Amino acid sequence: MPELTHFDGARAFAHLRHLAVEIGGRLGGSPQEKQAAAAIEAHFRSLGLSTRRQPFPVRTYGAVEAQLEILDPPLGRIPCEMFYLSQDTPPEGVTGDIHFAGSGGVESIGPEWRGKIVAVLGGLRGEAHDLAMRFAPLAIISISDQLATPPIRVEQLPEVRAKVGAVPEVLIAHSDGLHLVREGARRARIVARSQEGEATSQNVVAELPGAVYPDEIVVIGGHYDSSLAIQGASDNAGGTALVMELARVFAARGSARTLRFVAWGAEELGLRGSVHYIKALKAADKAAREAPGFVPGRDHTELEQHRLCVNIDVQGALLGQNRSLALGPRELAAAVTLLAKERGPAFEVKEDVYSSDGTPLSEAGIPSVSFVRSGATTSYLHTPGDLIDYLGPEPLAVQGAFIETFLERYVASARSFPFERQVPEEMQKKIREYFEKRLRIDYYEED
Repeated sequence: MPELTHFDGARAFAHLRHLAVEIGGRLGGSPQEKQAAAAIEAHFRSLGLSTRRQPFPVRTYGAVEAQLEILDPPLGRIPCEMFYLSQDTPPEGVTGDIHFAGSGGVESIGPEWRGKIVAVLGGLRGEAHDLAMRFAPLAIISISDQLATPPIRVEQLPEVRAKVGAVPEVLIAHSDGLHLVREGARRARIVARSQEGEATSQNVVAELPGAVYPDEIVVIGGHYDSSLAIQGASDNAGGTALVMELARVFAARGSARTLRFVAWGAEELGLRGSVHYIKALKAADKAAREAPGFVPGRDHTELEQHRLCVNIDVQGALLGQNRSLALGPRELAAAVTLLAKERGPAFEVKEDVYSSDGTPLSEAGIPSVSFVRSGATTSYLHTPGDLIDYLGPEPLAVQGAFIETFLERYVASARSFPFERQVPEEMQKKIREYFEKRLRIDYYEED
């Protein structure tokens, strides 16, 4: 009997290096994201997998200028990042008095914000953002609430901006926020300008048909895009590299069930790739059920054939902790826990929502389990500090081998599928709250 192919950390690290270093920043809709998609697609095709791209539109952006200058007292410029897709200032910027609001809770928001540059610890999200827009501040300075975290590169959702409005917003490090407070900063000028445009992102989908149960589909995915102009080495070239190497392992080994390997596009712009994927499945499901001759219970749509999503995000840290978050039947989290106790490494396992590409699938009733490696260096996520320097092939090998074993035992070789296709109501409630309160748009309304 031929020896089975196993996960190779060095191969995965080579994929990581190509994505993060040789290609570099892979913002959704950018030429670099398309270059990465081509490389991933070529890899999948080299394995003999049936491969396709799934394009979808995105609102993307580029940096022009971000400045924060403290005029009174004359402290000069403070390093900052623009909160992209918020609102641009005029070329000369906006100048105004500073109001320190403390935390960004709704209780700290009121008429005193009107016409002021408001400094807020932790920024404004959800209900607080909506309320703040009613009082029309001139601009927002968002101070990181993590001491060692540099200014991050994130963006407003265009849907939120269209519904409730936006003002210019910049993000600064906690240490710089302390500096402003200690020095009694009273007046500032902010310049925040970017380029926006419509673009196309894409999922890269490769399929290994199941030899015994081809109508049972398991998705193994990770997003390959990054924040603007950064390596995005851990988030998520590392997770994509694991997906690419797992595809090699199971293409050689085979599987009783269909394995669908997906490199998700534009996750950082609001889970756009996975949302597009599930909306397409929902539309096809509805059309199939309305077709003549369809018999529920006898006939199964492609959506119904999806049994599990394995999401791999933030991987490769040389020093870190292993985490897994599950949405599905109790047996799913238990399987990860028992496997970790049996073979290692240690995992922190929770039944909870994880802000990544497994969650849209679980909203549609597909159980999901996310594998994550967090640690001190992951405080650099969404910053230029998310570098390959802090990563290595060894942690990729450990995580990859664990996920390989999980897939082999419970998916590829299981005599019957061990996890019921259901997401309990209490988890569905958490998912709805996540979309309504954190992402704050209804992704599942009709286009």
